[in-house]
Amino acid sequence: MVDVIGNIYDAALDEKLWPDISPAVAAALDAPSASLQLRDVHNGVVDRLSMTKNYDAKAIASYLSYYWQHDPWVEGARKFDLSTVLVNKDLVDESRLINSEFYHQYARPLGVFYLVGARFPVGNGEHGVIGIHRPWNARAFDGADKVLVSSILPHLQRALQIRGRLLTPMIEHQAAREALDRTATATLVMSRDGRVLLADRKAEELFRDADPIRSVGDRLAVSSRGSSDRLSALIRSAADTAAGRGASPGGMLVLERFDRLPLTVLVAPFRPARDGLGASLPAAILFIRDPEALSPGGEALQALFGLTPAEATAAGALADGKSVEEIATSLGVSLHTVRTHVKSVLAKTNTNRQSQLVGLLLRSVAVMTPSK
Repeated sequence: MVDVIGNIYDAALDEKLWPDISPAVAAALDAPSASLQLRDVHNGVVDRLSMTKNYDAKAIASYLSYYWQHDPWVEGARKFDLSTVLVNKDLVDESRLINSEFYHQYARPLGVFYLVGARFPVGNGEHGVIGIHRPWNARAFDGADKVLVSSILPHLQRALQIRGRLLTPMIEHQAAREALDRTATATLVMSRDGRVLLADRKAEELFRDADPIRSVGDRLAVSSRGSSDRLSALIRSAADTAAGRGASPGGMLVLERFDRLPLTVLVAPFRPARDGLGASLPAAILFIRDPEALSPGGEALQALFGLTPAEATAAGALADGKSVEEIATSLGVSLHTVRTHVKSVLAKTNTNRQSQLVGLLLRSVAVMTPSK
């Protein structure tokens, strides 16, 4: 059980490890089946965190859609205090269970008859529910099994509480990364001496393009010497501010590209990161925008403004900086056709001029979806 408890705390810190918990608990109790779930007692939401392989997709779907509300074990457990470890005979009369729809349609196909388990409080209106099962022709669970489950119950409770506290910052982090990716913003975290501490996917794409910025080892290299010096100075001053040794808010600069629109860069202080030894690492965060990556998606324009495919194509081309003449040439249609499309788009978007239309498109959520 020491190994099982260790695995439980590992799962609290790594969401991918929860599926391994039920098989480990089942093995510790010489049982083929186990399930761990979270229940939102106010909203009736069930979250299956972990289960053994006897639970297939069909069984899970049927439980979440129907049987969780007709579970005689959960119903019987409501008569007892939370965190009380219980077995079958504590919860429901055996003959009632055998004759129930729950057993015949759900539990029996899973090889589930005998049970030992408990409900326990997690916080924020949630209860954890752990159940370990054996089939009808196996040995019933007894007092020794109750003791084993009791030994892991407080650790499950604490691990799920830790998980709940960690989920919010994890979601915030994932949402921030997703938002930056959707807005075509490359993000870098830099040390004061110019080392790349973190580069997101968009930044790696810029490095592969290598114009005008690339990664050499763990450092940035900028094509223009003047821009490189300016960027290094901004990174140093921003990192000093993050470490409490300065007051610079950072700054902005333009990185010119050959025959393309330039990249724009914002450098800002980043709150001190920490290495494994707890030492302060003054850092700067860089946001790099590629204007050519901000192109409204055709399907998004159709969904947002009710445009036809042809109108969406013309509108997207205008947002990309093309003239009506260039659009007509690229599409192989007449100027009259393109102008008709543009006139219709202006009406549907409630705009009066092409410049106003382009401003609306580039500021809309259409640029947050991949263009086709």
